Amino acid sequence: MSQDTWKVEVRGIVSRWVEGGRYPVTEAVWKMERLEGDKFRFSRFGEDTFELSGKEVRTYVYAKTLVILEGTWP
Repeated sequence: MSQDTWKVEVRGIVSRWVEGGRYPVTEAVWKMERLEGDKFRFSRFGEDTFELSGKEVRTYVYAKTLVILEGTWP
């Protein structure tokens, strides 16, 4: 995978912002891509894509609810 793409697994509570509220993300394997600025896009077949800020991603990685399966996390 490229330097700006990772294969990640959600293994706990990770939430995303949708129309004024936070909603849980499906516990599964996702593709995470770095966007411009400090944003990351998550995609998975059959699921809506969503974005998280770099701060949110770092928090979830530290809490071990978002695990990097492939790729090197900075």
